[in-house]
Amino acid sequence: MTTQNEKTTAALLHLSAFAKYLIPFAGIVVPLIIWQTKKHQSEYVDENGKSVVNFHLSILAYSIVIAIVLGIFFIGSIVKYIEIENAGGEVIPIDLITVGIIAASVLGIWTIAEFVLVILGTVRANEGTVYKYPFTINFIK
Repeated sequence: MTTQNEKTTAALLHLSAFAKYLIPFAGIVVPLIIWQTKKHQSEYVDENGKSVVNFHLSILAYSIVIAIVLGIFFIGSIVKYIEIENAGGEVIPIDLITVGIIAASVLGIWTIAEFVLVILGTVRANEGTVYKYPFTINFIK
């Protein structure tokens, strides 16, 4: 049976991911430190720690991929805009506006989804359930 202390530690593991809003990369480092120091005390805490760290490493990996893809579209739009302007044409940079709107939308949805999932993970951990985040790459087995 999972003790209240284990549930609290697991819930704090999930909540500690919000440290990234204070210090860059703390959303991965803080849960990793807590997990590494507490994983030997409880299998429940160990499983929750792996889940949290894997989720935030996955978020980082997905963010890098999305940034690269949007960066390619952004650079392509700038090159196209410069070529048209150098040819003497007037153009509204609709491609740049579109890429900006898409990037802002993706970032907004991404942030809200991450926030909701972390809160859900915290609640589940406090209830005694190991929360498995969706779309998580298992970097740590």
